[in-house]
Amino acid sequence: MTIDPRHRLHIGIAEAGKLLALKGRHQQALARYREALQLAHGARAPQLFARHYLHCVLESLEHLGDHARAAELAAAAADTASCPDPTPFQKRDRAHLLERQGVNLALAGDIAGARSALADAVALDDGLPLARAILDWTARGLAINPQRLADAQRKHGYWVVRADTVDPARALESPHAHTAPLMETIRG
Repeated sequence: MTIDPRHRLHIGIAEAGKLLALKGRHQQALARYREALQLAHGARAPQLFARHYLHCVLESLEHLGDHARAAELAAAAADTASCPDPTPFQKRDRAHLLERQGVNLALAGDIAGARSALADAVALDDGLPLARAILDWTARGLAINPQRLADAQRKHGYWVVRADTVDPARALESPHAHTAPLMETIRG
């Protein structure tokens, strides 16, 4: 796939963030995603890029255990994604944001809030097996077992940043001096 030169930098910075996330270096990944978002905005990139980077941010927050912040950010993004006559893409995007909100609320211990967000997600897109599974577990009074949830997240393709979705050849160094060189950071 040929990448528009106007978008090569933010895509490369985000890809570098994904490589860091795969290494478990989520704080550094978050810095790269933030930079990619700023660059995408500056390049007037289609909203699709910002939404993808947002999901990457939410994943890193979740991996860091910052579930309250991830749920709050997902809820805010889902609210901005609400519109009177959404396209199928907009409905699916909002449903995924609500699912992330629900998962993080569940992990933060707010089961009632999680159920509400997950039910809203499924109402928008019934093709969310993880959301349906969590709703089923909680309806039966089962606790959200972290290992069971982690297994279900992998099984149902919840994670956007996975080894099979990241292209190391696209990763680029940040043009800003305040970040460590990419290959040094990834190796270290």
